[in-house]
Amino acid sequence: MHQVHFIQKLYSKFFAKSFARGLKLTELSKEHENLSEEAKEKLANEHLSKAEELLKNEDLSAIKLFNEAAQLDPSNPLVWYRQGLAFFEYGSQTNNEKAFLLASKNFKIAVSLDSNVFDYWWAWGNVLFVLGATTNEHHYFLEAKKKYKSAILHSQNQTEDILSELFWDFGLIYSNISDHSGEAIDLKKAIEAFQKSFSYQKDPSSSFFYDLANAYFKMGLLINETNIYMQAIEYLKLSILKSQKNIEAHHLLAETYCQLYLNTLDDEFFNLANAYFEKSTEINPLDYNIWLDWANLLGESGKINKDVKKIRESIEKCIRANRRNKDDYLITAQWVESLSLLGAYSNRLDLISEAENKIMKATEIHCEEADLWYAYGICQKAFGIYYQDMDYNYFAIEKFQIGLSIDRTHAELWHELAQTHAELGKEIEDIDLLERSQKFYLKALDLKPACPSLIFDYAKALSFLGEFTDSQQILEESIKNFETALNIQKNAILNHPDWLYYYAIALDLLADHLEKESYYLKAIELFNSVLLVNPDYPKIHLKLGLCFTHLLEISNKIEYFEKANNCFKLACKQDIEDQDLWLEWGLMLMTYSYEALSFEPQRQLYLEAEQKIIKAGQLGNQHAYYHLACLYSLTERFSESIDLLEKAQNQDMLPPIEEMLEDEWLDPLRETELFHQFLYRIEKKQNI
Repeated sequence: MHQVHFIQKLYSKFFAKSFARGLKLTELSKEHENLSEEAKEKLANEHLSKAEELLKNEDLSAIKLFNEAAQLDPSNPLVWYRQGLAFFEYGSQTNNEKAFLLASKNFKIAVSLDSNVFDYWWAWGNVLFVLGATTNEHHYFLEAKKKYKSAILHSQNQTEDILSELFWDFGLIYSNISDHSGEAIDLKKAIEAFQKSFSYQKDPSSSFFYDLANAYFKMGLLINETNIYMQAIEYLKLSILKSQKNIEAHHLLAETYCQLYLNTLDDEFFNLANAYFEKSTEINPLDYNIWLDWANLLGESGKINKDVKKIRESIEKCIRANRRNKDDYLITAQWVESLSLLGAYSNRLDLISEAENKIMKATEIHCEEADLWYAYGICQKAFGIYYQDMDYNYFAIEKFQIGLSIDRTHAELWHELAQTHAELGKEIEDIDLLERSQKFYLKALDLKPACPSLIFDYAKALSFLGEFTDSQQILEESIKNFETALNIQKNAILNHPDWLYYYAIALDLLADHLEKESYYLKAIELFNSVLLVNPDYPKIHLKLGLCFTHLLEISNKIEYFEKANNCFKLACKQDIEDQDLWLEWGLMLMTYSYEALSFEPQRQLYLEAEQKIIKAGQLGNQHAYYHLACLYSLTERFSESIDLLEKAQNQDMLPPIEEMLEDEWLDPLRETELFHQFLYRIEKKQNI
């Protein structure tokens, strides 16, 4: 009778109001106690049947009958099982957590009395599953898993319909457990259970295909493999085929295509995601989550491609989501990000200020949400773009770091933190900032290893660092990552010509170390590919000219000279005020004429080079002093050469003495007393 007293305590605890209104539990009367075992069993069944009917009608006087049935036949597991089923059904009708707990206790007693009955284990697993879903407490799912395993052990004589339901439940349990564990093994077991269920089904439902697809989708998020997402898509299409109005399947299909787009940046996947989001909102326009997810897709694509139209559409979807739920901070986060980017790309300060006002209010209310601090950082970067002031990047870094102090698994925060450090490091040529950016990129890549835009940004930052440190190893690592990103993104030449552009720059830099003509030619091929897609790509002709100049240094062919010269002429049409262009053009003329020409043609090219370098100096390029001094050394204008070296020193633009002593263009000047006196003055200043 121990079980009876235990359940009586639970009745009074869980349904205290009913007892306060006069419900009383009585002990078994002597008349009933004196009944035969057979009579007791019969009466207990009658009480159970009446109690089940009463509870279906939400009449809690059923508790009294359940109590009497348990007292009449306490060692009969079926009594406890039926009572558990009744409270399970009542809990499902009324969404009553206490009823589920009571059902679980009844199933536990039934199992303790007979542990070999399949139905007892399955029912116990089911109620624990529902408790986990109702309370969002992970331990219920773990307990349900154990009960389902026991049910499977006792399922030998069950029909295929029952087995299909059992393994479907088992798959759902593992799928829910994976949400907490983040382990691929749990999703693998979920998929195996779903496939086992599938094998017993003749005509699977739309819901089943959705649950199976959802497990594949979660696995795709975890391991970032395209084929896993494609498998999810196959099952989602079957789900929709079974039921065109399955909104969950349409929504998840849109989300799956969205993830494929982010992993590949293939516009076909973007278009499919966009179409299924549109279909989802047609079926259920009131679900704010669909509008928000659609806004995220448009915002991300707009950011990657700097597409103002998509960013505007993202804002419109955020507004729609906000009309349906004004309290979700994730809507605010995307809204702020899209407003900030639109303001930055369209030169609208009012939009960035509006975004700042929104994010300041949101972070006051939800200060512990990492996504809001991410959006706040984007807003600060937008101010920096508008004002052309890199100092805003430091404010952005501060916001990103706050976000990471809340959630260190936020891949987008690591990505932006890395990219912001890289931008600052490139701008001010700070190697420490660039090295720090590498650490942050690696953190982001640990979390999102197959994201092509992230891999590209990492490769670009590596190329900056390789250039400033003059490191062949870093440049090789940069090229390796460029190639990885381009292998993932097959249509980069059309959608991302900038990827080819920066890849070509890295190849050009590495070629300087290896002195291999093939690397320069590959870089030139890539620059030409960019030129075909976008003839007005900034500095493209200058970069081509530099590549041909570098080729001239290892192979002094007239065709390379002519192509370099022509590229610089085209670059001049692109930007006549580009000081780097005029300096590099002049240096190219000096390089070619110094190596290959006889006196008169050489003199003519030296004259042209002088004009170009002077033009660079007039535009503000302080490197022009030293290079013009070298040119005057070659043309034996020694006094003017020394004057220019003095000016370079005053501007702190003079190379180290060791480099000047090895510079072959200064050979004629080094033979003069003027140069020795100049060196003496430098060394004297350095020793003071």
